[in-house]
Amino acid sequence: MNKLTGFIQEIKSCDDIVQISIDIKGEIFTSLILSSNEVYKIGQKINILFKETEVMIASVSSKISARNAFICKITEIKNGEILSSISFDFYGDKIVSIITKNALLDLNCKENEEFMWFVKSNEISIQKV
Repeated sequence: MNKLTGFIQEIKSCDDIVQISIDIKGEIFTSLILSSNEVYKIGQKINILFKETEVMIASVSSKISARNAFICKITEIKNGEILSSISFDFYGDKIVSIITKNALLDLNCKENEEFMWFVKSNEISIQKV
């Protein structure tokens, strides 16, 4: 599980949907929460959590619709028979993506190269610190 710590910057709600913007090391992550009974406040310290299987990657020049998209250096690649694990350095924190080995080969990823990683807002969970 990927875990980053930051502070709530903005909260928007409409009906049963809450959109929370979180500042993590100067980068803004967005989380969409459905029907939350939790009370969050601007400036509150929180963790965001998301599965390695929810982290997608793309070349630096790719255009995507995900708001949580960041360009970082690949620090490690581990290949299995079917799946590959790609680690990124996000301002000193390790972010891991698990994709198929075939997808990794198609993207021609290499360690120490910059690639984009992203995660959809609805795949990010929030944890109070």
